[in-house]
Amino acid sequence: MSFATFLSVEEVLYWRGRMSWRANVGHVILSMLLFLLVLFVSHSVLGILLLFLATLILLYAYLRVLATEYLITSSHIYARYGIIARNITQTRPEAVSAVYVQQSIAGRLLSYGDIMFMTPGEGGHGFVTFKGVKSPEKLKTTFFDLIKRIKEKTRLEELLKELEKECDFGRLPEDRCNALRQKYQEELKKLEENPQPQS
Repeated sequence: MSFATFLSVEEVLYWRGRMSWRANVGHVILSMLLFLLVLFVSHSVLGILLLFLATLILLYAYLRVLATEYLITSSHIYARYGIIARNITQTRPEAVSAVYVQQSIAGRLLSYGDIMFMTPGEGGHGFVTFKGVKSPEKLKTTFFDLIKRIKEKTRLEELLKELEKECDFGRLPEDRCNALRQKYQEELKKLEENPQPQS
């Protein structure tokens, strides 16, 4: 079951992904080599062992992908690891002080890498890491777009509160109040529209 089904009603899913198969290319290549080696081995016991090992490596790569899920919502960043025993780390997008992308040479060639969302945690080193995601630079841009949306939403909500005060005290004409209220609510609605989750 997807972790996204456990989100609160207020949370808007902004991005969802898993560890990319590209991050497991080494495991896949190794298992393919072992499968090929089986064809050239004359000893049946050794062939069975190589076949078992190749299958085990492929299964491990598959489980690595299956065991991860990453979510960015309107209110949280989640990283979930594990199928049976689950380890979930999370933080709020507005708490992120820096975003780092780490890519190996293979990661640069195949467009995958790790993205770290740094937060002022215990000892000044709190973070949530998405390991082996596809196109981490694109995800970094997506994240900063979300931050802009959050800031704009906060600004509009504050403007609406101030407007209600001004209107309640009769400092603005009723038609002006209605026009501004409608304008701010329409802008908020546009921001709150659920963007298509990417993976």
